Amino acid sequence: MTQPKKPRTSRQPNGASTIYLGKDGRWHGRVTVGVKDDGSPDRRHASRKTRAEITKVVRELERQRDAGSVRKAGQHWTVQTWLTHWVENIAAPSVGEYTIDGYRVAVYRHLIPGLGAHRLEKLEPEHIERLYKTMQEAGSAAGTAHQAHRTLNTSLNEAVRRRHITLNPASIAKAPKLEEEEVEPYTIEEVQRLLLEARKHRNTARWVIALALGLRQGEVLRPDVGGRPFRCRCDPCPAEPSAASLQARLR
Repeated sequence: MTQPKKPRTSRQPNGASTIYLGKDGRWHGRVTVGVKDDGSPDRRHASRKTRAEITKVVRELERQRDAGSVRKAGQHWTVQTWLTHWVENIAAPSVGEYTIDGYRVAVYRHLIPGLGAHRLEKLEPEHIERLYKTMQEAGSAAGTAHQAHRTLNTSLNEAVRRRHITLNPASIAKAPKLEEEEVEPYTIEEVQRLLLEARKHRNTARWVIALALGLRQGEVLRPDVGGRPFRCRCDPCPAEPSAASLQARLR
Protein backbone atom coordinates (compact mmCIF):
# COMPACT_ATOMS: atom_id res chain seq x y z
CA MET A 1 0.00 0.00 0.00
CA THR A 2 1.48 3.31 -1.02
CA GLN A 3 1.85 6.03 1.57
CA PRO A 4 0.05 9.34 0.80
CA LYS A 5 2.46 12.08 -0.16
CA LYS A 6 2.88 14.96 2.21
CA PRO A 7 1.95 18.34 0.79
CA ARG A 8 4.97 20.13 -0.58
CA THR A 9 5.81 23.31 1.39
CA SER A 10 7.43 26.30 -0.27
CA ARG A 11 10.66 27.51 1.23
CA GLN A 12 11.04 31.19 2.09
CA PRO A 13 13.52 32.91 -0.26
CA ASN A 14 16.81 34.10 1.21
CA GLY A 15 16.41 37.42 2.98
CA ALA A 16 12.65 37.12 3.45
CA SER A 17 11.17 38.02 6.83
CA THR A 18 10.08 35.15 9.05
CA ILE A 19 7.55 34.87 11.89
CA TYR A 20 7.39 31.75 14.03
CA LEU A 21 6.31 30.43 17.43
CA GLY A 22 9.31 29.55 19.53
CA LYS A 23 9.76 26.80 22.07
CA ASP A 24 9.63 29.46 24.76
CA GLY A 25 5.98 30.13 23.87
CA ARG A 26 6.71 33.57 22.41
CA TRP A 27 6.36 34.69 18.80
CA HIS A 28 9.60 35.61 17.06
CA GLY A 29 10.30 37.67 13.97
CA ARG A 30 13.44 38.06 11.89
CA VAL A 31 13.93 40.73 9.22
CA THR A 32 16.93 41.26 6.93
CA VAL A 33 17.49 45.02 6.78
CA GLY A 34 20.81 45.24 4.95
CA VAL A 35 24.44 44.14 5.12
CA LYS A 36 26.88 44.46 8.03
CA ASP A 37 30.36 45.94 7.69
CA ASP A 38 31.85 42.45 7.31
CA GLY A 39 29.52 41.63 4.40
CA SER A 40 27.18 39.30 6.28
CA PRO A 41 23.39 39.91 6.30
CA ASP A 42 22.14 42.35 8.93
CA ARG A 43 19.20 40.33 10.22
CA ARG A 44 17.25 41.87 13.11
CA HIS A 45 15.34 39.80 15.67
CA ALA A 46 12.38 40.67 17.88
CA SER A 47 9.93 38.69 20.03
CA ARG A 48 6.44 39.38 21.38
CA LYS A 49 3.72 37.52 23.25
CA THR A 50 1.23 37.36 20.37
CA ARG A 51 1.43 36.85 16.61
CA ALA A 52 -0.37 40.15 16.01
CA GLU A 53 2.23 42.06 18.05
CA ILE A 54 5.24 40.50 16.31
CA THR A 55 3.63 40.97 12.90
CA LYS A 56 3.33 44.70 13.62
CA VAL A 57 7.00 44.87 14.65
CA VAL A 58 8.15 42.96 11.54
CA ARG A 59 6.14 45.19 9.20
CA GLU A 60 7.56 48.33 10.84
CA LEU A 61 11.11 47.02 10.40
CA GLU A 62 10.35 46.25 6.76
CA ARG A 63 8.98 49.77 6.28
CA GLN A 64 12.10 51.32 7.82
CA ARG A 65 14.32 49.07 5.68
CA ASP A 66 12.52 50.05 2.48
CA ALA A 67 12.75 53.75 3.46
CA GLY A 68 16.46 53.42 4.28
CA SER A 69 15.92 54.62 7.85
CA VAL A 70 16.92 51.57 9.91
CA ARG A 71 19.46 52.53 12.57
CA LYS A 72 22.84 51.01 11.82
CA ALA A 73 23.76 47.96 13.91
CA GLY A 74 26.85 48.03 16.08
CA GLN A 75 28.04 50.45 18.75
CA HIS A 76 25.39 52.10 20.91
CA TRP A 77 26.45 55.71 21.11
CA THR A 78 25.85 58.12 23.93
CA VAL A 79 25.78 61.83 23.12
CA GLN A 80 29.18 62.15 24.81
CA THR A 81 30.89 59.34 22.89
CA TRP A 82 29.41 60.49 19.58
CA LEU A 83 30.30 64.18 20.04
CA THR A 84 33.84 63.29 21.12
CA HIS A 85 34.29 60.97 18.13
CA TRP A 86 32.75 63.48 15.74
CA VAL A 87 34.73 66.54 16.84
CA GLU A 88 38.12 64.78 17.03
CA ASN A 89 37.94 62.23 14.22
CA ILE A 90 35.45 63.61 11.70
CA ALA A 91 35.37 67.40 12.04
CA ALA A 92 38.97 68.14 13.06
CA PRO A 93 40.64 66.83 9.85
CA SER A 94 38.16 68.58 7.56
CA VAL A 95 37.59 72.11 8.93
CA GLY A 96 39.74 75.13 9.65
CA GLU A 97 41.55 76.00 12.87
CA TYR A 98 39.05 78.61 14.07
CA THR A 99 36.06 76.42 13.22
CA ILE A 100 37.34 73.42 15.16
CA ASP A 101 38.20 75.66 18.12
CA GLY A 102 34.58 76.82 18.19
CA TYR A 103 33.31 73.26 17.88
CA ARG A 104 35.47 72.09 20.79
CA VAL A 105 34.32 74.90 23.06
CA ALA A 106 30.68 74.06 22.33
CA VAL A 107 31.21 70.30 22.71
CA TYR A 108 33.36 70.16 25.85
CA ARG A 109 32.10 73.23 27.71
CA HIS A 110 28.36 73.02 27.02
CA LEU A 111 27.05 70.01 25.08
CA ILE A 112 28.75 67.11 26.87
CA PRO A 113 28.16 68.48 30.40
CA GLY A 114 24.52 69.19 29.54
CA LEU A 115 23.54 66.25 27.31
CA GLY A 116 26.39 63.72 27.36
CA ALA A 117 24.68 60.97 29.39
CA HIS A 118 21.75 60.53 26.96
CA ARG A 119 21.70 57.61 24.55
CA LEU A 120 22.12 59.15 21.11
CA GLU A 121 18.93 57.60 19.71
CA LYS A 122 16.96 58.70 22.80
CA LEU A 123 17.90 62.38 22.61
CA GLU A 124 14.78 64.54 22.26
CA PRO A 125 14.31 68.18 21.15
CA GLU A 126 13.03 69.00 24.64
CA HIS A 127 16.34 67.87 26.19
CA ILE A 128 18.17 70.26 23.88
CA GLU A 129 15.84 73.20 24.53
CA ARG A 130 16.19 72.74 28.30
CA LEU A 131 19.97 72.88 27.88
CA TYR A 132 19.74 76.23 26.07
CA LYS A 133 17.53 77.59 28.84
CA THR A 134 19.95 76.35 31.51
CA MET A 135 22.88 77.95 29.68
CA GLN A 136 21.16 81.32 29.58
CA GLU A 137 20.09 81.11 33.22
CA ALA A 138 23.74 80.48 34.07
CA GLY A 139 24.74 83.68 32.28
CA SER A 140 25.56 82.51 28.74
CA ALA A 141 24.57 84.86 25.95
CA ALA A 142 22.01 83.82 23.34
CA GLY A 143 24.85 83.81 20.80
CA THR A 144 26.70 81.19 22.84
CA ALA A 145 23.61 78.99 22.90
CA HIS A 146 23.30 79.45 19.15
CA GLN A 147 26.90 78.32 18.65
CA ALA A 148 26.15 75.20 20.70
CA HIS A 149 23.00 74.67 18.64
CA ARG A 150 24.83 74.94 15.32
CA THR A 151 27.55 72.58 16.51
CA LEU A 152 25.07 69.99 17.76
CA ASN A 153 23.00 70.24 14.59
CA THR A 154 26.06 69.69 12.40
CA SER A 155 27.24 66.69 14.42
CA LEU A 156 23.80 65.04 14.48
CA ASN A 157 23.36 65.55 10.75
CA GLU A 158 26.50 63.46 10.36
CA ALA A 159 25.09 60.82 12.71
CA VAL A 160 21.95 60.63 10.54
CA ARG A 161 24.05 60.38 7.39
CA ARG A 162 25.91 57.43 8.90
CA ARG A 163 22.62 55.86 10.06
CA HIS A 164 23.47 55.94 13.77
CA ILE A 165 20.14 57.72 14.26
CA THR A 166 17.17 58.16 11.93
CA LEU A 167 16.21 61.75 12.88
CA ASN A 168 18.16 64.81 14.00
CA PRO A 169 16.42 66.23 17.10
CA ALA A 170 18.49 69.44 16.92
CA SER A 171 16.79 70.26 13.61
CA ILE A 172 13.48 70.36 15.51
CA ALA A 173 14.64 72.08 18.72
CA LYS A 174 14.24 75.86 18.89
CA ALA A 175 17.36 77.87 19.66
CA PRO A 176 17.08 81.10 21.73
CA LYS A 177 16.13 84.25 19.85
CA LEU A 178 19.05 86.41 18.84
CA GLU A 179 18.64 90.15 19.20
CA GLU A 180 20.12 91.76 16.12
CA GLU A 181 22.28 94.76 16.90
CA GLU A 182 21.91 97.66 14.51
CA VAL A 183 25.27 98.61 13.07
CA GLU A 184 25.94 102.32 12.80
CA PRO A 185 28.38 102.89 9.92
CA TYR A 186 31.11 105.53 9.93
CA THR A 187 30.41 108.81 8.23
CA ILE A 188 32.63 109.94 5.37
CA GLU A 189 34.30 112.47 7.65
CA GLU A 190 35.05 109.77 10.26
CA VAL A 191 36.56 107.48 7.61
CA GLN A 192 38.78 110.29 6.35
CA ARG A 193 39.99 111.09 9.87
CA LEU A 194 40.59 107.39 10.59
CA LEU A 195 42.71 107.00 7.46
CA LEU A 196 44.71 110.11 8.29
CA GLU A 197 45.47 108.71 11.74
CA ALA A 198 46.32 105.27 10.30
CA ARG A 199 48.93 106.85 7.97
CA LYS A 200 51.05 107.65 11.03
CA HIS A 201 51.59 103.93 11.69
CA ARG A 202 53.01 100.92 9.92
CA ASN A 203 50.91 98.90 7.45
CA THR A 204 48.51 101.66 6.55
CA ALA A 205 47.14 99.44 3.78
CA ARG A 206 45.83 97.03 6.39
CA TRP A 207 43.42 99.65 7.70
CA VAL A 208 42.43 100.77 4.23
CA ILE A 209 41.50 97.19 3.32
CA ALA A 210 39.65 96.76 6.61
CA LEU A 211 37.49 99.80 5.93
CA ALA A 212 36.85 98.77 2.33
CA LEU A 213 35.89 95.18 3.13
CA GLY A 214 34.32 95.63 6.55
CA LEU A 215 36.76 93.29 8.29
CA ARG A 216 36.52 92.56 11.99
CA GLN A 217 39.31 93.64 14.31
CA GLY A 218 40.65 90.08 14.69
CA GLU A 219 40.80 89.70 10.91
CA VAL A 220 42.72 92.95 10.61
CA LEU A 221 45.26 92.23 13.34
CA ARG A 222 45.80 88.55 12.51
CA PRO A 223 44.95 87.71 8.90
CA ASP A 224 45.68 84.12 7.96
CA VAL A 225 47.81 83.29 4.95
CA GLY A 226 47.76 79.59 4.16
CA GLY A 227 46.55 78.81 7.67
CA ARG A 228 49.48 80.70 9.27
CA PRO A 229 49.51 84.19 10.78
CA PHE A 230 50.73 86.82 8.33
CA ARG A 231 53.96 88.54 9.18
CA CYS A 232 55.69 91.24 7.20
CA ARG A 233 59.22 90.70 5.91
CA CYS A 234 60.76 93.15 8.31
CA ASP A 235 59.97 91.21 11.52
CA PRO A 236 60.23 91.98 14.34
CA CYS A 237 57.65 94.79 13.97
CA PRO A 238 56.74 97.24 16.69
CA ALA A 239 53.38 96.85 18.28
CA GLU A 240 50.62 98.12 16.02
CA PRO A 241 47.67 100.18 17.22
CA SER A 242 44.35 98.49 17.73
CA ALA A 243 41.18 99.64 16.00
CA ALA A 244 39.93 100.88 19.36
CA SER A 245 43.03 103.03 19.93
CA LEU A 246 42.73 104.57 16.48
CA GLN A 247 39.10 105.34 17.05
CA ALA A 248 39.92 106.93 20.42
CA ARG A 249 42.37 109.32 18.72
CA LEU A 250 39.57 110.55 16.44
CA ARG A 251 37.55 111.85 19.36
